[in-house]
Amino acid sequence: MKTEAPETRDPAAPTVTDGTVWDTASTTAARPHWRRALTLLWMGQVISHLGDSLYLIGIVWLVLDLTGSKSLTGWLVAVNFAPALFLGLFAGAFVDRHDRRRVMITADGLRFIAVGAIPLLLLNGRLNAPILGLLLLALATGAAFFNPAIKAILPEIAPSTRLATAVTAFQLSEQIALVGGPLLGQPATKYFGFVHLFTVDAATFLFSAVCLLMLPSLGRRQSHAAATEVLPPLTLRWILTETGVVIRAVWASSVLRALMLLTALDNLFIMGPAYIATPVLVKETLRLGPNGYMSAMFTFFLGLALGTTATWAFARRAPKGRLILLGIIFDGLTLIPLYFCRTLGQVQLALFVHALAIPLIIIPRTVLMQQALPGRLHGRLFALVNVMVFGMTGVSAGLTGLIIERVAPARVFLLAGMLGALAGLFALRVRSLRRAA
Repeated sequence: MKTEAPETRDPAAPTVTDGTVWDTASTTAARPHWRRALTLLWMGQVISHLGDSLYLIGIVWLVLDLTGSKSLTGWLVAVNFAPALFLGLFAGAFVDRHDRRRVMITADGLRFIAVGAIPLLLLNGRLNAPILGLLLLALATGAAFFNPAIKAILPEIAPSTRLATAVTAFQLSEQIALVGGPLLGQPATKYFGFVHLFTVDAATFLFSAVCLLMLPSLGRRQSHAAATEVLPPLTLRWILTETGVVIRAVWASSVLRALMLLTALDNLFIMGPAYIATPVLVKETLRLGPNGYMSAMFTFFLGLALGTTATWAFARRAPKGRLILLGIIFDGLTLIPLYFCRTLGQVQLALFVHALAIPLIIIPRTVLMQQALPGRLHGRLFALVNVMVFGMTGVSAGLTGLIIERVAPARVFLLAGMLGALAGLFALRVRSLRRAA
């Protein structure tokens, strides 16, 4: 089916209103084998996220050891998010006009090469800060395409009546996999060495790609639905034009408009301290090694898993807007106790409580956005979300690295927590977001 020229019709215009729900097939009968397709997709992501947890634990510690500089560590971590900021708009337009499954397989392949090169180069004495920066850039480039693709593919495979359940199941399994990372990481580090955390992570990307290759034929066709339309070449002009469609769609909805701004502020205030100040606190204030950091992150990931379960069990029917606002406020407030922590046990408890609030943001935000715009715009929509989330996280990590050279990590947590909570309290004034169902 051919689309009309952008000069004559805005593809988003007829469908964008607060509360509009887009659905391509409401019944499970219209989507045979959707359970098998979702199961394969789920299996790949569980294993991949298990590897991600090892990577997240290892990378900041590796950079700290490799560079010996907290500010350089902050900027190298920021490089990990640069592609989402600079390629995000292109990635979203690309995902919306290509087979999303193939995009994800290619992204997994790129991430396998990037992460797998880290232990090879490190063991041969050839890994330095510039090379590591390039590898992190390649890894993040794959993620910049994979992340909007998987969020866009879920509504194509899952019936609308099961979409919220599917999103929650994927989110919960991600958190459970992240809990498993530190548990496996400590014995893996003891018997195989710290460097092979990255070897395991690389292998999980291959497993994810195999699961995507095994999707049933209907799931493959549905993932290719976005590419069946005849569209103009993907030039810079068209990237800007097509992205403009989504930006206008978001701007036309007071709910999405407020949600995007709040997402940007929350990640700017919170994520840099979470990535940079936490390992510095463990290493310099508590004077512990990688195993101490793994123990701290275990309780954090455990809190994420339990928070996701509790959100689904007790709050799945609550208004999504209120859950998001509550989550943002508590996301900030629960960071403040880290200012007072002086032992590993105290840090573990503070991180556990902090993590409980995060699913209140992520789950309802994802579902709210998936329901607000038509599926053919989801790639660009979630690429825009990634620009906000990962772009602001990168900026936050870089700034945190500079600040923490002069300010104790405990004070960084205090300031970040106060700013994050104030952002949520200020957003309470947005009536449409408070009432978003």
